[in-house]
Amino acid sequence: MSIERIKKVSVVEQAIDKIYELIVAQNLKTNDRLPPERELSEMLGISRNSLREAIRVLDILGIIRVDQGSGMVIDATKVSDAVTLHLSFALMLNRDKFRELFEARLIFETECAGLAAERATDEEIAELREAYGKLVANRSDRAKGIEYELSLHAITARAAHNTVLEKIVSSLRQVLRESREQTVPSSGVTPATVELQEKIIDAIGRHDKTAARALMYEHISAVAGRVRDGVKMADEEKLAERGGIPA
Repeated sequence: MSIERIKKVSVVEQAIDKIYELIVAQNLKTNDRLPPERELSEMLGISRNSLREAIRVLDILGIIRVDQGSGMVIDATKVSDAVTLHLSFALMLNRDKFRELFEARLIFETECAGLAAERATDEEIAELREAYGKLVANRSDRAKGIEYELSLHAITARAAHNTVLEKIVSSLRQVLRESREQTVPSSGVTPATVELQEKIIDAIGRHDKTAARALMYEHISAVAGRVRDGVKMADEEKLAERGGIPA
């Protein structure tokens, strides 16, 4: 029988928990101010040093803003930035997570396409068509083709008019570029990808959210399949180098 060890919780973690409880208990919202430092430390029963460390962490996470001379303010405007930055770091440091990345993309980029079809302005649709024209013109130039294809996804996310989804796509731009390096052949962006992008843009232009979602799902699934094939081939090559002996 194994007994789980008691987890040690730092004073700073406890302070963050107490601040969270205070925010919930007092129903504080964005732009509400927390009590002054001395009063808050007494309320929470923690030292001012521990409180300062906790506030510093919450500031980095985009939950609390410290205004010089006027105290601590609840500020949730940067929360999504902090969350997506951490997500981007996690994927950058774990490149074997590309499969999970594409599973996530099937969810949020498919929804982006549907929302874009529902909400895109005439200007945004024109911007999509302009970027698509550049993709077609530069398809055989691998680097430019990748850049314009990424631009189409970024514009689609912006046209969804959902800042959280847009920031997720934006924050993952470098990771998505790396995935393209695995899937885009030396000859450039594939005709199949170009054709699907055209159909997605057409669906968004017609404000057909059902078609836009289905086509984006088809597009991401196809790219995910190429990533899986690439990973499988790389694994087989490594196995061959070891004389067929598994690691």
